[in-house]
Amino acid sequence: MAASPLFAPLGSRDYRRLWSAQFISVVGDKVNQIAMSILVYKATGSILQVGVMLAITTLPAVLFGMAAGVFVDRWDRRTTMVVSDLLRGTIVLSVPLLIHLGLPFFYLAAFGVSTVSLFFEPARLSLIPDVVEREHLMAANSLDNVTTSVSELLGLAFGAGVVSALGASNAFVLDAITYLVSAALVATVSKRTRPAKSGPGSERFMDQLQQGLRYINEEPVLRDLVTVYTFASAGVAASITAVNGLGLERFGSGAVEGRAVGLAVLDAAITIGLLLGSASVGRSGPDRAGRKFLTSLGVFGAVFASVSLARTLPATLPLLMIGGVANMWFFVPGATIIQRASKPDCLGRVFAAKNALSRVATVLGFLVAGVLAEYVGLPTAVALIGMTITLVSVFGWTRGALRET
Repeated sequence: MAASPLFAPLGSRDYRRLWSAQFISVVGDKVNQIAMSILVYKATGSILQVGVMLAITTLPAVLFGMAAGVFVDRWDRRTTMVVSDLLRGTIVLSVPLLIHLGLPFFYLAAFGVSTVSLFFEPARLSLIPDVVEREHLMAANSLDNVTTSVSELLGLAFGAGVVSALGASNAFVLDAITYLVSAALVATVSKRTRPAKSGPGSERFMDQLQQGLRYINEEPVLRDLVTVYTFASAGVAASITAVNGLGLERFGSGAVEGRAVGLAVLDAAITIGLLLGSASVGRSGPDRAGRKFLTSLGVFGAVFASVSLARTLPATLPLLMIGGVANMWFFVPGATIIQRASKPDCLGRVFAAKNALSRVATVLGFLVAGVLAEYVGLPTAVALIGMTITLVSVFGWTRGALRET
């Protein structure tokens, strides 16, 4: 069958509305990300607290990620998306008030937005097959990823401009508006889904997770890959906290809100790297996936460690872009190895178990990076994070099953 043109799914009116909602929503997410980092740093002057905020936004995925997917299957997906957007908009509007009441209230709002988002994204992805022709599904998924990268770049530029010009508090008002516009677009989608019958309860979730962990432990390739991936997830999360610190302290000056530009520029370099990496790794073919996985992880660690030596923004940006490319050459082969090494009827449980472990590691990575930046200084923290990731890669090379897959 000939490949569908990338923009063919846009022939569906319902998909166009979902696509537009996604575009606007991701822009809002980036505005929210920059404004939250700026607001926390302005209130505390602490990179550790920025790391705490990032950890809190990840914690809902650890606690509720698997459960959210089941509830999405039970509810009408269009309604789930609309309600999620309205709730997120309401919570975001309250953030400027909550920060004045104290950090615990602000963190509670961040936790709430992330929790609600767990329902929006699976509902959107699950609705796509219902609104496009089967032969256009691959194109729809490709367009979905391209749109996410492009809207993230635009969201970074928009967010930096809004925060710098209007202040972080006012940026949350515009962020709330993006959620409301997204809700209005989704509400016009004509396709409705029939809620599934009641699915497995909490005991089934634990059973599935345990089965996935047992299967991973019994397969040497999966055991080695998930072990390396989990430790690498902590390192990558730590690097995100460190990049926030670089934008706020090394390349930020003047009023705190003005440092949003530095944050956005650094994040944009990484995003461009992710876009280039996702385009290039797909052309490399499926051979030697294990070696690609481990080599790219080592490259990421070495490049990020070298960021500690880069004293200027022009010297830092190419390094972060290379790191973004390496990240995709690590992520895509890793997913491919799991897909090839797992039995079809175990694949979902393997991914669920891998995601559960990596999300726990991500939370720890955010926190550890904040502690390092606070107590040993940001340049030393960046160097230690990069060297640790490189050591994880070295450990991976000692695992024969993973290396040769």
